[in-house]
Amino acid sequence: MNNITQALVLVGLGMSSVAVYAAPGYVDDSGASIVRTGSGDCLHTGRWSIPNAIAECDPEIVAKRDAVDVAAVEVVMVTKENPVRLQGDTLFPFDSAELTSNGKAALDNMLSTLTAESLRNQKLEIRGYTDEIGDDAYNLDLSKRRAAAVRDYLVSKGLVPSFISMQGLGEADPVVNCAGKRGPALIECLGPNRRTEIEFSAVEVKQVEETVPVKKQ
Repeated sequence: MNNITQALVLVGLGMSSVAVYAAPGYVDDSGASIVRTGSGDCLHTGRWSIPNAIAECDPEIVAKRDAVDVAAVEVVMVTKENPVRLQGDTLFPFDSAELTSNGKAALDNMLSTLTAESLRNQKLEIRGYTDEIGDDAYNLDLSKRRAAAVRDYLVSKGLVPSFISMQGLGEADPVVNCAGKRGPALIECLGPNRRTEIEFSAVEVKQVEETVPVKKQ
């Protein structure tokens, strides 16, 4: 808001004083008093912001702002728990619940990154998916068979069956959209949707530094 506009605003409010910027973010009159509207609200300039708020005009905003002194922080060590989520998007060929050699290699690689300690007493959920091609009921069944194929493979590698849950979700939650493609090009494009997601309840525990605001007393 420029000076001319401010002057017009003041005139419209029944005020004839010239606006100045003695208080950052607020319009002051020539007597260094903050200009108020007919309802009693202080008149803000275009430069007003929460850090500039003053209790005289914006007590609620100032109270919330000053409840925590953002300049006063202490560094503490906190534990962060990050769920381990692994996804294989090339485990299966088109219209199949049989793991590919690349899919088995991907699962082997996943297992190689996990230690026996990280898997102890931890559960995992396997979610199978299909692409959009075909009947919904058939795709749902196929997704269940894909989840079962991954479960069986992981059990064959030593994971405890009772710790594994699984579900088939058919063509839900696609990760790619292949609008306009047909035939082999469509099948190839939809490959990432023919996937199985594996989510472990195991967590990575990391000690990290974090700054914590100190509340004013």
